[in-house]
Amino acid sequence: MPSALPNLPRPRLGLSGLLLACLLLLPAPALAQVKWQELRPGLQFGFLAAGASTRAGSPRIAVLRVDPEHFRFRVLAAADGQEGRRAGEWRKLAGALAVFNAGQFAADRSYLGLLIQDGRRRGRLMGHLEALFLAEPEEPGLPLARVLDLRYTPFQPQGSPYRQAAQSLMLLDRFGQIRVRQSDKIANRTLVAQDGRDRVLVMVTEGRHTLWELAKFVSEAGLGLREVMCMDGGPEAQLDLEVDSFTYQQYGGPVSTSDLPMPWPTANLPAALAVFPR
Repeated sequence: MPSALPNLPRPRLGLSGLLLACLLLLPAPALAQVKWQELRPGLQFGFLAAGASTRAGSPRIAVLRVDPEHFRFRVLAAADGQEGRRAGEWRKLAGALAVFNAGQFAADRSYLGLLIQDGRRRGRLMGHLEALFLAEPEEPGLPLARVLDLRYTPFQPQGSPYRQAAQSLMLLDRFGQIRVRQSDKIANRTLVAQDGRDRVLVMVTEGRHTLWELAKFVSEAGLGLREVMCMDGGPEAQLDLEVDSFTYQQYGGPVSTSDLPMPWPTANLPAALAVFPR
């Protein structure tokens, strides 16, 4: 008995169709995995493996994830003309759980950009530094901590409800755009990011990265980041953490001597950001 259906010709794939079919069969790139350790409710710590993004040293990136509903941020700053302290010294002096380095510094160790400590303004807004970390608003209903992109959101220091602020470089914006140029300069790095649940992530690299390659890596890390800013790098890239029995310290090495054996000489921080329980 003849078939009720005619023999239809098979579709022929062109070169572009064959390429598309092959791409669809390839496995999707794996997202970076973080095994989180809960230090306290609302405070987690873990590591990212940066892989090929690392130009020298360890590929690990330490990540401290902070829920501002449970923890508060405060600027720590030395008096004008003073060198400041290392992150661990700041932490012990302030009685904080964690301390990491703030933004950029001039050769005389003065802060570049706007710094607000407990409502008192130091420095001024600088146009080429398009990221601003803000914390502890006096007005209800505002985010307790956030990374503000000054390219898209205007900010007036006069009358600001935020009592803590630190200005620095915008690394990656909410549209996924990398906001730094490609360069071969490598260094230890400190990043501060806000995710889609308004948590703050502090990331400090144990190895050395270019800013552009690090931005590319964190954009694909699957952490749900919205805005990412970069604090100072090199020996100033520091994180000192002590929560109950858990401790972690990372201090960046000198930029120009990548083969210098540890322990590296550590740098003082004229300004830093600290984490405290509410």
